[in-house]
Amino acid sequence: MLLFNNTVIANPKRPGRASTLRSIFPYYAGYSTQFAEQLLNSLELQADSVVLDPWNGGGTTTHAATKLGFSSIGFDLNPVMVIVAKANLLPAHEASSLMPIAQSILKQALAHQNDHAGEEPLREWLSPESARCVRQIEVEINKTLVSYSDHKSVQTSEGLNALSSLSAFFYVVLFRTTRRLLIDFVPSNPTWIKKPKSLYRRKRPTFEKIQAVFLNEIDQMGMMLQKIACFPRKYKVPIMLGLGNAESLALTSNSVDAVITSPPYCTRIDYAVATAIELAVLRFSNQNFQVLRKSLMGTSTVEAKNIKISALWGNTCAQFLSAVYCHSSKASQTYYYKNHLQYFNSLFESVKEISRVLKPEGACFLVVQDSYYKDIHNDVPTITSEMAAVYGLDLLRKDNFVSNRSMVGLNHKAKKYLKTRQTTESVLCFRKT
Repeated sequence: MLLFNNTVIANPKRPGRASTLRSIFPYYAGYSTQFAEQLLNSLELQADSVVLDPWNGGGTTTHAATKLGFSSIGFDLNPVMVIVAKANLLPAHEASSLMPIAQSILKQALAHQNDHAGEEPLREWLSPESARCVRQIEVEINKTLVSYSDHKSVQTSEGLNALSSLSAFFYVVLFRTTRRLLIDFVPSNPTWIKKPKSLYRRKRPTFEKIQAVFLNEIDQMGMMLQKIACFPRKYKVPIMLGLGNAESLALTSNSVDAVITSPPYCTRIDYAVATAIELAVLRFSNQNFQVLRKSLMGTSTVEAKNIKISALWGNTCAQFLSAVYCHSSKASQTYYYKNHLQYFNSLFESVKEISRVLKPEGACFLVVQDSYYKDIHNDVPTITSEMAAVYGLDLLRKDNFVSNRSMVGLNHKAKKYLKTRQTTESVLCFRKT
């Protein structure tokens, strides 16, 4: 039986920009590597234990588990994040191979400057010529490292399963390159991507410019890889990374020893829009983009589903939703009420699935953050705990970490309701009975 008294729980908050410089992809959500490593290291799990993160994001949990020699499973609905998580597993000894491969890819891209048929989502931000140059690099990455004969789409589970850590790493290099070229469209809120107001405002970098940025990213990421990568090669443990919905996990019941994860925040962050540039690199059409956007938990979109509040969600959730519905501000009874209903329905179904796949006496650690709707406190930690109790997850420990830094500070209109506010990130420690 696992006991949590001696479990080391560090502040999960990512330490601002410094953390971004140590990670291969700038991702707002999630927790620090130090948090995941210290937690796993102090759990005293058996050597053959399986660790799951159903909202794996950039792969912090799976990276830490692999480093410590545990089998790991990570799911995410966004293929961009699956690729980032795979790239995070590239061993440090591969660093010396990166520049020669990059030079070869760029040489082939320059030699095969072809127009590509069909919709080109990169033209949203880039001129046709510049978009063609970026696309040709993506084609050569795919041809060199994924599938030589035919271009294999990496939007689907089949394509993502074909990606090695090396090929995923090069896709992340192209993500970073494209984002750097389009930095003027990334506002102070990193979870939102702007679009040019006219065709004339699109960026027009030459192939030489794109090549220079790409090689610079290879150089920077190669040095970073030697610092953050990690795990000794003697650890050859099973790793499963792929597309997956936390509400319907493709795992057998009672098969996971520990869950370490963080559900998306209940602050209407649009995680699809946050990765719009990267999804364009992966050739996401507007239709596919909208489908993904609507499927993500915490999305700012509201689907036409007839979701009704359940008594199983607990009293705290019911009181919060009632307060939202009765609030005098515009659209409280319509958009905002339905948006929160959608979120808590997803959270409840996900907690149910986590309990199903967790072994009896298994450990579950959820990093959740409270928030506010106008001036109404949204106590997500308590709501989550009440939902978990329904499915036999006993809360044995709760560690709170208060922060004055959150995305809400970027919205000046929020001060109309509360001039100052703190957010609390809670680490909820459950054991399945």
